[in-house]
Amino acid sequence: MYARTAEFEDATHAGVAPPALTPQVIASRVLQFIAAPAASEFDALALAIYAHQYQTNAPYRRFVDRVAVTPHHWTEIPAVPASAFRDSALVCALGARGAEARVYESSGTTEGPERRARHHVPDVAVYRAAAVAGFARALAPLGDGATALRPARADAATTARPTSCGDGAVATRSFAGGSSLHRPFVVAAPERHSHPASSLGEMMTWLREAYDTDGAPSFLRTDTLDLSGLGDALDSLDPARPIALLAVTSALLRLVDHGRQSGRRWQLPPRSVVVDTGGCKGYADDLARPAILDRYAERLGAAPDDVVNEYGMTELSSQLYARGAGPHRSPPWLRTLVCDPASGCEQPLGEPGLLRHVDLANVGSVVAVQTDDVGRAVDGGIELLGRAAGAVTRGCSLLVP
Repeated sequence: MYARTAEFEDATHAGVAPPALTPQVIASRVLQFIAAPAASEFDALALAIYAHQYQTNAPYRRFVDRVAVTPHHWTEIPAVPASAFRDSALVCALGARGAEARVYESSGTTEGPERRARHHVPDVAVYRAAAVAGFARALAPLGDGATALRPARADAATTARPTSCGDGAVATRSFAGGSSLHRPFVVAAPERHSHPASSLGEMMTWLREAYDTDGAPSFLRTDTLDLSGLGDALDSLDPARPIALLAVTSALLRLVDHGRQSGRRWQLPPRSVVVDTGGCKGYADDLARPAILDRYAERLGAAPDDVVNEYGMTELSSQLYARGAGPHRSPPWLRTLVCDPASGCEQPLGEPGLLRHVDLANVGSVVAVQTDDVGRAVDGGIELLGRAAGAVTRGCSLLVP
């Protein structure tokens, strides 16, 4: 079990939820946690967010009352099914809608655009902080030359659960061989101006504002993917300037197909990195991760260790990242449980189950989300295995025409 902090022990022993704090105090604490994570504080902060959401999020309160659970630990917080975001406005009542409020929509499912999930975010400051810091932790240089995205040594006050992920994964390998995060970005992914309701588009815009030294527009437009333009941009790269190629996975696979059909190959400059997301949804073939990496190596000259996959969803404010064919690891403010689909209990290490995310950055909606994604806990991370049988296909790759 994770160690419980003393802050809410009295409430816990009394069998009641910890007292709710103001939205401003909670947001400030989450921002502080993102800036300087402390594993021993996760439990108390997650319970404080839960208590706030129980009081101010009416649909969530009705859900909790039906399941009749009073959590004493972050692993016990009732998790809303991700499908509920399609049917209810799961948002905390914070008064008038502010200028920084957003409603993000998923890219849809195979059931059609009318079944999109909607994530109401009252204030995007925490979301932006989590997205930018999570990307930096996954890719930024910290200068010790070790392997990126490895699990950190557990906090002295914490004993790790074997089946959870996110209690301190840190980036300790220099981004793309030791160079800076600041570099030209080549993008084939949604952006805010082309896909204003997309949380991925918002995140992509934030990352470009923070790190992109070029600013060329994305080759994924509102209604088209410009494969020829993307190929020409890769042809014209300066071999002395490493880049970041950020794209929806299905867009890069289509680029590979375009290269095969036209006889074109590209060689990314040394120390470049490829960041893809979305999997094969919307693509002709459902490829395993090693096969995707083989195709990137064949046509882009990108070694597996230079490819990072992002896993995220509209219903979350934080993301997990995996290097090469390795497991996905989460930042310290996001923890993931692998749960038995029948009992809801945690699965033993290595056993498959449904992923349940507890995301501190979801301060304005619901902190715990139960997904239909299947995975298993491995040493320090989560191995993604696909979707549960009968679950509808969804994801940002469906944005690619």
